[in-house]
Amino acid sequence: MASQDYGPENDDLIYAAVEEIFREEINPAVARHGGRVELVDVQDATVVVRMRGGCQGCGMAQVTLRQGIEAALRQAIPGIKGIKDITDHAAGTNPYYAPQSVR
Repeated sequence: MASQDYGPENDDLIYAAVEEIFREEINPAVARHGGRVELVDVQDATVVVRMRGGCQGCGMAQVTLRQGIEAALRQAIPGIKGIKDITDHAAGTNPYYAPQSVR
């Protein structure tokens, strides 16, 4: 996908671009661990996501989000302000990497 500069006034365009990246790149990659990333919304150039399956509650979810998903989106869509994860990770029933228990 060619890089295009988007701004907050273009949330619909950003949504469409993110949806394509999720379909073509992100979800096939996280599916290998039984996960899926859902695009919930784009608000003022901030991408809102929810992680599902093996990603929900995974001990590496924030690494995947910041170093994988956010990095890929920022490279392809320079106008995005950031990414917001609204996942209830505590409700994850089958995380790929279970977080360590707090003792």
